[in-house]
Amino acid sequence: MNDALGTIRGKLSTLSTEILAGRFDHASQAWGGADVAITDRPPKPSSADDFYPEPRYVVTKHALELSWLFESLRDIFSPVLDGATKIEFYGRLANAANHYVARFAGQARTAQDLLFAVAHEAFAILDEMEDGEFHFLLVAVGNTIWDDLVDEAERSGYLGPEATRRFFEDMEKRHHDA
Repeated sequence: MNDALGTIRGKLSTLSTEILAGRFDHASQAWGGADVAITDRPPKPSSADDFYPEPRYVVTKHALELSWLFESLRDIFSPVLDGATKIEFYGRLANAANHYVARFAGQARTAQDLLFAVAHEAFAILDEMEDGEFHFLLVAVGNTIWDDLVDEAERSGYLGPEATRRFFEDMEKRHHDA
């Protein structure tokens, strides 16, 4: 593992431990960047044929907490992201959030569980980077990312809040035992 990815793993583990302990924050404003927009209400439909595609929206009542996590992950992963990889990275984080929101629509879920779903995807991306298997499109035509083209059966995917909570608890236990 190269030094940059090792540093990222350490920082990501620390961030996950903080989320597990319930120590997370919220951003001062909702995230918008890298073709992703996080909001607490559905966007108005665009009527313009603009050169730039609509962003990948994540609509959640936990928009500011999720934006805080996106900012934290930006700070952690920025040394290894560039103009092409950042669209895939943030797009995959948004997809993970949207899968979580869709899976638990109408059910009372916490901001912490949403953050776990997205942090879990960040670990999956890091694993792929370490293995040299992080795929991305050089051009995101129509805001399409590689992850959008992957069959659901091929995803290692999000397993739900209980399984993800166990993942982070086990990780914390291994960290303390080491």
